[in-house]
Amino acid sequence: MGKQWAEQLRSPRLQAMPGVLAVLSAVSGLVFPRTDALYGPAYIASITFALATPLAFLVVAPKSLFRQNRAFLWLYIATVVSAVCAAVTSGLLMSLGSPDGAAGDIGGFPIWLLSTGALVTVSLLAIKAWHREQAGPATTLRDLQRQERRTKHR
Repeated sequence: MGKQWAEQLRSPRLQAMPGVLAVLSAVSGLVFPRTDALYGPAYIASITFALATPLAFLVVAPKSLFRQNRAFLWLYIATVVSAVCAAVTSGLLMSLGSPDGAAGDIGGFPIWLLSTGALVTVSLLAIKAWHREQAGPATTLRDLQRQERRTKHR
């Protein structure tokens, strides 16, 4: 049972889960709050997905990855910071009450867009660093050169 669970954690579908949650946060804040009825629930969903993104990394990523790969650790920290910023700005936009109330706000939506874009970007970069860490042995010249540069810097 334990080995089967470990193999499932290595599957690309589960590794993509934090990125999917970040994209869902962006989609729920961009697409759904166009009507009065969906304005509040859309930003509640955006807050939920934004805060679930770093939690998904904690659940899905192996604990040794945080210790072994410094780039992944810093990208995870950036994911946490951008998730909190996205959640706070989603709350700010939700407090405006409706699309009509948000129409007069000139700073809230661009800040939300920037923080949610950062969340998506940083979480996808963390997934990319995770894939690089799990890559097999270097077979091409470019991979060998990259591996040599990494060992030089450590």
